[in-house]
Amino acid sequence: MTAGLRNPLSLPALLRGLPRGVDRRPIWAQLNITWRCNLDCAYCTEYDNSKGDVPFDDVVARIEKCRALGVLHTDLIGGEPLLHPDLERLFVEITERGMTSGMTTNGFLLTANKLERLLAAGLGRLQISVDGVRPTAEAPKSLKTLQRKIELCAKRGIWFRVNTVLCDETLDQVEEVATFCFARGVPVNFSVVHDQGRLRRRLNNARYLEKLRWLRAEKQAGRPVATPYFVLDYYEQTLMGAPPHWTCQGGQKCFYVAPDGGFHYCAHVAATADFAAVTAADLRAGGGPKGCEQNCGVDCVVHTSLPFSRLPLVVSSEVGARLDAFTARGRLHLPLAGGAG
Repeated sequence: MTAGLRNPLSLPALLRGLPRGVDRRPIWAQLNITWRCNLDCAYCTEYDNSKGDVPFDDVVARIEKCRALGVLHTDLIGGEPLLHPDLERLFVEITERGMTSGMTTNGFLLTANKLERLLAAGLGRLQISVDGVRPTAEAPKSLKTLQRKIELCAKRGIWFRVNTVLCDETLDQVEEVATFCFARGVPVNFSVVHDQGRLRRRLNNARYLEKLRWLRAEKQAGRPVATPYFVLDYYEQTLMGAPPHWTCQGGQKCFYVAPDGGFHYCAHVAATADFAAVTAADLRAGGGPKGCEQNCGVDCVVHTSLPFSRLPLVVSSEVGARLDAFTARGRLHLPLAGGAG
């Protein structure tokens, strides 16, 4: 794969993905390659250190299956994917099959040498999770411990962003994390903590809404915010008790494969099949309602599904917010009603 195609946000990669806007084939897949994690975050349920890594040959077979199904982008996740002994070889397997590749990591095990090897293997997307400024037992992924990792990854020609989970323990720190990243040109995404995929409706929801609205204001001011306006709208409406109606595209446009090979609409619902047995026809049939859409907090699935499920709503959110931003910055001067422009 050429260097221009390795970044999923590059123009060649985006043009290559245009057919996915009209067909029923998948855009991306998440392959969980290890149960293990080097951290113990209180809100996380996606690791089990009593188990191990998925064998290399098993992961390769799943990568090949993704290619055969038409997947454009494959993420390797965990647990902590940097613990897998064959990680670099797996990225080579993905890129050699014409797909872009990515990884979500806590960043603790990332070094300059490791990053260079991963980039050489074809890594095109990287997300580091940072929850607060100072580490705690419940949320150890902090700016204090990961500042140098963020600076290491910035401006490397790949799709790189920092994800911050809004939870009670770190709400007062997320603005400082984001401001640090903005100063270095690093995009930031806010996601709201969920419990097994469901958003937590807590008494202090007003504080969550405050942080989401702060992020919106920063985005409108031109800061590198990775969260789309339509996802910010989704979170606000859902936390206010009026979630929009939508249809999950998990199982068609995106899916998750567990370490045991189970095929899931997302990581937070039960497996529906053995991935090895899933067919293109199964995916084409997977775009219907799942029954779990209301109050869903699975950020990546919401992000993928809403444009296919509620395109007019998405367009309205994006266009309206951008017009508001231009007006606020004085770049767009609208005439007063009944008066001269």
